[in-house]
Amino acid sequence: MRFIALFLTFLYTMSATAADTKVTLDRSWGLLIGDHITATVELPVAVSELDTHSLPSHDKRYGHWLFLHDSELSERQMKLHFQLVNVPAENRQVATPEIQLRTQDGEFITVPSVPMQIGSFLEQQDTQGNLVPRGDINLKTQSDNFLQVRLWVALAVLLFATLIWLIWHFGLRPRQRLPFAEAMFELNKMRLLGRKDADKASRSLHHAFNRSAGRVVINSHLDQLWECCPWLMPMQKDIESFYQQSAAHFFSAKGGEQKDFYQILELAKNCRAQERVA
Repeated sequence: MRFIALFLTFLYTMSATAADTKVTLDRSWGLLIGDHITATVELPVAVSELDTHSLPSHDKRYGHWLFLHDSELSERQMKLHFQLVNVPAENRQVATPEIQLRTQDGEFITVPSVPMQIGSFLEQQDTQGNLVPRGDINLKTQSDNFLQVRLWVALAVLLFATLIWLIWHFGLRPRQRLPFAEAMFELNKMRLLGRKDADKASRSLHHAFNRSAGRVVINSHLDQLWECCPWLMPMQKDIESFYQQSAAHFFSAKGGEQKDFYQILELAKNCRAQERVA
């Protein structure tokens, strides 16, 4: 009699546990092969009370339709991540697998199956009962002539814009520059074009000094330059050296040694720096 009472109590506990277990699917209709399905199981006990050996195995196929990739456990909830791996001949209703869990006390928990609707990729059967698979989809070819035209137009616009920039920068750019800014422009153009002529560079720098002083400046009258351009005084020693070597080179009978192109460029750069802050 006691054995029967215990057995009935055990069956009642199992039925109550199964009734307390709820399963919901994130999607239960319109499913096709390859779709992923998440079954959320609300457990009657905490996950920590479950026997880990009774948990469903990962990377395993369950029945004809579903493959279990992995699962997530949290408090009283278990999420099972299935994937549909088979396709029926016609649309039909299938169900998730029924799973038996066991607690550490030896009690069993039944996770009930849940129905779902899956669709078919196959054609209907022909008159003889044979399945007629779908034919390959014929994609319409598209002409790339329009893209090629747009590419050539873009390249033409780029070349035209580059040409305009070069003409503007090296020829048609307005000459409303300060004297040493103009000298730097001319010297940089010589350097970029590979025409590093020290004599021509020296004349451009002389022209900048003349424009700054408002008169022709010669070696013996540099005091006029200091009066008109006191901001050039920090460069006095370099400017006097430039004028001395330039006078010896251009006006002496023997033709003294001229400063090289890069020395003249450096002097023009320093004068331009002083011009900016003047």
